[in-house]
Amino acid sequence: MTRDERLALLSELWRKERDTTRARFEEERRGASLSVRVERGLALRNLSLDELSPAPGTRLTAWLSGADEEGLDTVRLGPGTPVRLWWDDPEQESAVPAVVARRRGARIAVVIDEAYPARLDEGSFHLDVDAPQTTFTRGERAIASFRDPPKDDPRTALAPVLFDGQAPEFGETPEVTFFDEALHEAQRIAVGRALSAKTIALIHGPPGTGKTRTLTEVVRQAVHRGDRVLVTAASNTAVDNLAERLAAAGTPVVRLGHPARVSTAMEPRTLDALLGATDAFRLARTWTREANALRRRVDSRSSRRRMDRRERRELLGESRRLMRDARKYLNTARRRIVDGAPIIAATAAGADSRILGDGAFDLVVLDEATQATDPLALAALGRGPRAVLAGDPQQLPPTVIDLEAARAGLGRTLFERLAESSPGAAVLLTLQHRMHEALMRFPSETMYGGRLEAAPEVANHTLRDIGITDDPLRPGPLVFVDTAGRGWEESRGADDPSVRNVDQGARTAAEVRRLLRRGIAPTDVAVITPYYAQARLLREALKESYRDGLEIGTVDGFQGREKEAVVVDLVRSNDNGELGFLTETRRMNVAITRARRFLLVIGDSATLGAHPYYQKLLTAFEESGAWISAWADDPDALF
Repeated sequence: MTRDERLALLSELWRKERDTTRARFEEERRGASLSVRVERGLALRNLSLDELSPAPGTRLTAWLSGADEEGLDTVRLGPGTPVRLWWDDPEQESAVPAVVARRRGARIAVVIDEAYPARLDEGSFHLDVDAPQTTFTRGERAIASFRDPPKDDPRTALAPVLFDGQAPEFGETPEVTFFDEALHEAQRIAVGRALSAKTIALIHGPPGTGKTRTLTEVVRQAVHRGDRVLVTAASNTAVDNLAERLAAAGTPVVRLGHPARVSTAMEPRTLDALLGATDAFRLARTWTREANALRRRVDSRSSRRRMDRRERRELLGESRRLMRDARKYLNTARRRIVDGAPIIAATAAGADSRILGDGAFDLVVLDEATQATDPLALAALGRGPRAVLAGDPQQLPPTVIDLEAARAGLGRTLFERLAESSPGAAVLLTLQHRMHEALMRFPSETMYGGRLEAAPEVANHTLRDIGITDDPLRPGPLVFVDTAGRGWEESRGADDPSVRNVDQGARTAAEVRRLLRRGIAPTDVAVITPYYAQARLLREALKESYRDGLEIGTVDGFQGREKEAVVVDLVRSNDNGELGFLTETRRMNVAITRARRFLLVIGDSATLGAHPYYQKLLTAFEESGAWISAWADDPDALF
């Protein structure tokens, strides 16, 4: 397939994904009542404006209240989620677009880009999750930009590797004095490989192997060599994680992006915050106030017919000049900040921001490359002639709603294709610093060819080492509670396609309470399940602990995260061996690699056992003495 054919196919798949995503959100709003959407975690009802505060730029942060805490506990809203506020109909033009910022207690904050909507004062309103729009537009532009780039464009160097089958080339590995002297051998090799790449280098980072730490060193070394670097990732969380490490190391970094999507730690490094500290911003703010005062004066005197046309024209002209000068000063100051920054951090989609104009970088670092669909990866890669892609194809793939588009290629990433066609371009990080050796063994053997090693400081660490009481009936770091034969069958709600298992959820909650009674803090525990319906059920069952910091959620929200102890509820129990989401074994790999010291998995071996991956998992549990039957004890009565 030629480059043009590949790009044409990618464009068509991206269009399908955009249309399906829009239709999905519209269908959920039109096809289900507000009550059902609230129950599914897709909406909040009867909100009211609590308070307003200025946000960076010309935005406003609106604190909303009125939803019951149960609704806030279950709604699928995280920082950066696009939403719409509406009164009569979510599809009407009067709906106000916004972005979720954060939650505090029983209140939720959203950031509104437009001028203050007066309707917020007109009684209660509702909130629905909305489809992303900007992301698809930027992806479309990125695809088009690679079709026929000019000779001096960064895309010219990368396109043959990305689309024409050309293998990445490398120069001599440079002599490096490492800033981070504690990097182990594989990490140092990856850094050298990245710095010697003429086009693209790949860093394969399995769970806990220090991928972000390695990328931090790559960026610091590149800046030390005089390069200007664009740091990107598929998600805002990953961008902030890398940017925070760079900032902590004293490396100047400017964070682009909507303030609602940026971590609290990175807020002082956002472009809006840096701009707000300049003399240009203070002067522009003064001029803006003067311009608004002139307009109010014109309106007031005109209404009383105390102003002739000439004076009105002159005052309005002066108001416009003040506003124009304010914008000019702000744009100049903004450009000065961006152009002077050695490191710009943004999501892959955000790399297409108009703030960057046509600016190019010497190096693009794309973290979470195995979670970035090709159009969004291209939006970032188009900014530089050299790139380092980091990720793990054995963890969560990109989120693609349209199944046909996913099967036709949109679900497979540039990282995966390059790693397969040019294995010499990738360096595998092998020393992991998270998991007890017993927790690491199964994922290492099934996903990474048995090549992972546990660093000495974590190989045998346990909950006892951090002061947690031993449990004589669950003594090891690994436990599988087998629910086979209990008759705890899965179910679906009448209006919710998500799967739940009420009885198994009760057992999971009991196991979590047992774990907490040993003395571990709720903030050190995560409960992971593949289905939203089960997560909602578990949040209700463990309500008090959840409010104290116990995290309960689906697998997708935990990639890149870790906890001292993790409980995984697999939910599925049926006579047909149907596994649904669980057939995506990469999702399971994420779930079982989040724990540092203790992992407990609950599932039905009779349902799971027909699948080869889960048969191996069950065997691994049995061979390590970690298997117990749900018939064997009552976790609430013991201990």
